[in-house]
Amino acid sequence: MPFTGERGVSDGGGSGDGLEGMGDIEVSEVPAEVRRRARRLAWIYSAVGAGLLPWIVYLAITLPRHNLEKHYRASWVGFDVFLVVAVVLTAYFAFKVDHRVQFPAMATAVLLLVDAWFDVTTSASRAEVIQALILAMFAEIPAAIFSLLLARRVHHRIAQLAHLEEPDAPHHGAPRGVPPGFVGGDRR
Repeated sequence: MPFTGERGVSDGGGSGDGLEGMGDIEVSEVPAEVRRRARRLAWIYSAVGAGLLPWIVYLAITLPRHNLEKHYRASWVGFDVFLVVAVVLTAYFAFKVDHRVQFPAMATAVLLLVDAWFDVTTSASRAEVIQALILAMFAEIPAAIFSLLLARRVHHRIAQLAHLEEPDAPHHGAPRGVPPGFVGGDRR
């Protein structure tokens, strides 16, 4: 998975993010398989972001201007614009093989889950509920889980690179080998 930016994981500036002492890791030092996976992820997120743009136009044209709320159309179109921004940022950081991909991936996951919830709960008819449930079960929730797993995997890889977690440590709970009261920096 992508873990470093073009200039490396840490700028060495003591940012307090717990990554000090890791040293710079150039993209060229990242294994080729990791770079390939990062590029595939980036293309997937790019396609989803591009695919959502026509959907936003469709919503802007077809949703009623006023429903129970004064700004019904603006609410949904605005929400989907935020979703596209999160998806495109995920793609951008994946293309850069940048460890910060975990942040927009988390935002994407949350927005997809919220979208699924409101699609289902605001459906007016039984047919709309069924359509929203199918979309939630087969698109939005799986995509959200995928984004959460991406963020989790990147986070654990960063912990491994920072020597906060053993390479074969299970991916749950606190990292192994972290002494009590450990704040950050290099443990060596």
